Amino acid sequence: MLRPSHDLQDLRAWRTRVLDTLLTVLLLLGSLIALPSAWLAWRNGLWPVPVMDASLLGLLALLRWRSNWPLAGRAYLLMGLVFVLGMGLVALVGPVNLIYLMVVPALAVLLCGMRTAALALLLNVLGLVTLGGLAQWLPLPGLSSVDFVTWLVMIANFCLADGTLVLAIAALLAGLESALASQLSALSAMRNSQAQLKAAAEAHRVNEESFRRIAAQMPGVIYQLRMKSDGSYRFLYVSPGVRELYGIEPEQVILDSQALARFRHPDDRDRVLAQMQASRAAGLDIEMEYRIVLADGTEKWIHLQTSSAQQDEHGMMRYGLIVDITERKRTEARLRENEERWKLALESTGDGVWDWHVQTGVEIFSRRFREMYGYSEAELPNRADAMDGRTHPDDLASLERAREDHFAGRTASYVHEHRVRCKDGSWKWVMSRGMVIARDEQGRPLRMIGTHTDITRWKESEALIWQQAHFDALTGLPNRRMLRDRLEQSLARAAEGGQTLALMFIDLDHFKEVNDTLGHAQGDELLLEAARRIGACLGPKDTVARMGGDEFTVVLPAMQDAARAEAVAQQLIHSLSTPFQLGHERAFISASIGIACYPADAQVIDELLKHADQALYAAKDGGRNRFSHFTPALQEAAQTRMRLATDLRSALAEAQFRVHYQPIVDMATGEVHKAEALVRWQHPQRGLVSPGLFVPIAEASGVIVELGDWVFRQAVQQVAAWRVSHDPRFQISVNKSPVQFRSAAGTAQAWARHLADQGLPGECVVVEITEGLLLEADSHVFEQLAHLKQAGMPVSLDDFGTGYSSLSYLQKFDIDFLKIDQVFVRGLSATSKNIALCKAIIGMAHELGMKVVAEGVETEEQRQLLQAAGCDYGQGYLFARPMDGESLSRWLAETEGVCPAK
Repeated sequence: MLRPSHDLQDLRAWRTRVLDTLLTVLLLLGSLIALPSAWLAWRNGLWPVPVMDASLLGLLALLRWRSNWPLAGRAYLLMGLVFVLGMGLVALVGPVNLIYLMVVPALAVLLCGMRTAALALLLNVLGLVTLGGLAQWLPLPGLSSVDFVTWLVMIANFCLADGTLVLAIAALLAGLESALASQLSALSAMRNSQAQLKAAAEAHRVNEESFRRIAAQMPGVIYQLRMKSDGSYRFLYVSPGVRELYGIEPEQVILDSQALARFRHPDDRDRVLAQMQASRAAGLDIEMEYRIVLADGTEKWIHLQTSSAQQDEHGMMRYGLIVDITERKRTEARLRENEERWKLALESTGDGVWDWHVQTGVEIFSRRFREMYGYSEAELPNRADAMDGRTHPDDLASLERAREDHFAGRTASYVHEHRVRCKDGSWKWVMSRGMVIARDEQGRPLRMIGTHTDITRWKESEALIWQQAHFDALTGLPNRRMLRDRLEQSLARAAEGGQTLALMFIDLDHFKEVNDTLGHAQGDELLLEAARRIGACLGPKDTVARMGGDEFTVVLPAMQDAARAEAVAQQLIHSLSTPFQLGHERAFISASIGIACYPADAQVIDELLKHADQALYAAKDGGRNRFSHFTPALQEAAQTRMRLATDLRSALAEAQFRVHYQPIVDMATGEVHKAEALVRWQHPQRGLVSPGLFVPIAEASGVIVELGDWVFRQAVQQVAAWRVSHDPRFQISVNKSPVQFRSAAGTAQAWARHLADQGLPGECVVVEITEGLLLEADSHVFEQLAHLKQAGMPVSLDDFGTGYSSLSYLQKFDIDFLKIDQVFVRGLSATSKNIALCKAIIGMAHELGMKVVAEGVETEEQRQLLQAAGCDYGQGYLFARPMDGESLSRWLAETEGVCPAK
């Protein structure tokens, strides 16, 4: 079964024959053993054992009968059966049955290879450990008397024995596989030259026997080979020493010329081959040292020496000697390690190496060490104080502490970062690491070895990262994080000294308009100049930070009273209101400032920040270009806004909103066929809430989308009724927030569809927009406005004249109505400048084909002046106040749709 034959061409065929033989033997022996085993198990109440035996014998018979199945499949099934049998018998009978499990890895290496054997061995260990763990909780008869620790020791011994068996089989198989290959080749060659070999063998027999007796007594391997002209060679003789040195038989080397070459270390193969070829080409003897790796992984050093003896028509005859020099190499390596290990390990990394003899003060520096700093050997003597003298003075104290901690044993190694002055005068950051390698009998350090690593770039990167994390990239001012750090420090000092601290929030008014009209580059230039102007208004101890966008924060520490904060605020407002020259353009902005003071307004940072923000909100709400102090009323207002924001979310569902309508009068005829829809909130506890208060909150929270859609539907329902009862031309103006334009839920198409569903033309509803929408218009806004025009819904521009660069947008958008803001109408008289502005707006609108509506008409004089100026429509308390739909219906009926002149 184990001998190679002519019909057995490879290891796989041999393994197949082994498997068939094993299955046959197992069936025969297993059947014989099963009978007494079954009787004994039945007698002891272990009835599962005969059941298992019978089942396994049946499966073995199936595997033997199915010899045409793949080798791997049959092998794995066999190993699985043995594994299950072994585990079952261990659990039912006891540890004595571990011998069955030992078979599994042996079968694996025999039938499938070493990797499968390793997996099988691992599976055995895992299965046995699991079985031992289960025995602690379940009644397993075979393990009831074995405690878990003892079981683990038994498993370890089992693994050792099983592993040894597997390795032995693996070694035998490796030799078998090599023998199969070489034997077939050798047999073929031997048949072709049998006659020649017989004649040569007799001629050289006497000399050969003498040579072999001498060679067998020599240490190492003596060999004889014939080298052909094409570079190939064949071993003619190999001494028995090859068994001890390589672990293989001489016959294997003779049959396989590459047998010894395969043992060469992978890292040495190219070098050895190149040197051999060069020596042979030059006709020189070969002498070299290299490593070999045996089958079990053992690594050895060998010395090979070979020389030419004679050459004939068959090639060159060479004799050689291979000697084991492993121990000599180990000794040499230990010597080199003792003397040069720190150079080999550290110098190659690019670090500078130092070797300090502490007691004498001599410190030897490597070549790379001096190169790091640009010094020659003469410029940097081998003295420890030479480097200490070049260390930054600010780092010396901590460096000496780190050394002393290591000398005293408080740290396992010495590590320190410091700066060293280079030859060119620059400072280089280095990390110095070292360790004491020798101490005297009293424990005092004698010798210390270490390195210097250049970490300058890392330190620069670290500084850059810190800079980016704490300072604004555009202005270079402290950012939000850095501001908080400085504010914490300033608050601590103010608390300790009983002083006042002011925190100022600054917002640049109209910055967005500058950014959008002149471009972001000009906007950045404005921010840089604004930062410079703010800094120029402050003292050396004050802090200015950029919070992001157009928001800045100022900290005024150590104030005697709040008067300085007001003075600085006035100075800032004046400085920032001065025109900004941005290239060829000039820009005008202003500043709104909120002020909160410690300790009067808050004692902790978060409260101080919040109160400054509330004061800023009040300054902006008060008209901008001003400053505002925090007051408890602002806190109350902020809380009110927060509560209203919460109440808004349920107000629509609870029907708390009402729609009022204010008539819009034709100034020429006094007819009323237009009105503006105005939403009102009747809060159940607060009563009527001003739109100026809740509309911004609704916009900020997004509730405005749903609320605006509800107002539109109410207005559509009302205009349908008034077109029937009053005037078929009646229009209602509905305000649409910019938030609605940008929301997918508030599209113009939805409004147009709703009008069509009600059978109403688009012209019955006028959509009022603000200049802010046009200023920030994007492609989506353009698309929505186009849909409105396509649906026939007129567009009205509300509060005209109060925005930024309004005229430029009249050229881009198709506007039907302009509404003159009441700020121009209020105080209107024949001698006021407002009348000139109103006339200009009216004339411009008419030239552009627009109608004009004047808001806030409250006196007859205002009406007459506007009418004389050609204003088309008027709206205000002079004609009527906003009223609900039912009240306006009665008003229209009473006035017959014509507002009487006053």
